[in-house]
Amino acid sequence: MARWYAKVSQDISHLPACIDYFYQELDDARKEVKIYGNIEKSSSVLPGIVEQRFNQLQEIEAVLEYLNIELRRIKSK
Repeated sequence: MARWYAKVSQDISHLPACIDYFYQELDDARKEVKIYGNIEKSSSVLPGIVEQRFNQLQEIEAVLEYLNIELRRIKSK
């Protein structure tokens, strides 16, 4: 898993790749959460999936907060 916050905060030119990565992850997540077959088996893996996706959400929010801080810094100049 790429650590996008560190990459984007060091060099803003990584932002398009970051966005593309998370769009791809969103598509994968939509396929991943479909419940089919054995309900018990599918529901047993769901907490791990939720944890992974929540961590990705936190990373996206960190990148967004960084960008908001940079925007405020630029506006104040």
